[in-house]
Amino acid sequence: MTSFSKSDTCVIFGGSFNPPHIGHTVILSYALDYFNADFYIIPTKTPPHKVVDIDFDKRFEWVMKSFKCFDTYKKNQIFLWDLEKHIFGVNYAIKNVEYFRKYYSNTIILVGEDALGNIEKWYKYEELLNITTFAIYPRTRDGSLYKRGQQILGNLYSNVIELRDFPLIEISSSDIRKRIVEGKSIIGFVDGEILEDVTNTYLMHHKSHGGNWNE
Repeated sequence: MTSFSKSDTCVIFGGSFNPPHIGHTVILSYALDYFNADFYIIPTKTPPHKVVDIDFDKRFEWVMKSFKCFDTYKKNQIFLWDLEKHIFGVNYAIKNVEYFRKYYSNTIILVGEDALGNIEKWYKYEELLNITTFAIYPRTRDGSLYKRGQQILGNLYSNVIELRDFPLIEISSSDIRKRIVEGKSIIGFVDGEILEDVTNTYLMHHKSHGGNWNE
């Protein structure tokens, strides 16, 4: 793997965080020890491939509280940014990368293996992989999506770092939402400081939409 130094590298950790969960903090913890870089946590406002009905400000608040645990560990390397709050309409990863390339020689997108399941649907994905590196943590037990990525991307896969030593986090935001509406506990799935608010928010949303989700 290429040796990156903090002075010229940033890692972009984006997502809808709908809601943020313990898996996100575990992955960030591992990544902080793996990369010598500045980290930018950027919640998405309007994701390109799905609908997120929960207000951006609410999700941003949850992320801020969830990642507060890093206040005592490498906090000078971690930046939570509401960049997309100020963007009208859909934003794309390539636009974020182009922005950060003005300030950093190397940019890395930290993302789950499931991204390789539809990587060809990413906006200008080939151009994106020519100007940045994807650092991909496991989401499947058999690594099948890594294999798919190799097949789809071909030579571009040389710009992918497989973080296979990172833990397989079998928690997803969609599973958490499902558990809430089924009346099951999400204790241990999300930070305790946001647990009650997350539960109440999704229950209210579920009821107000007649028991249906838009995503």
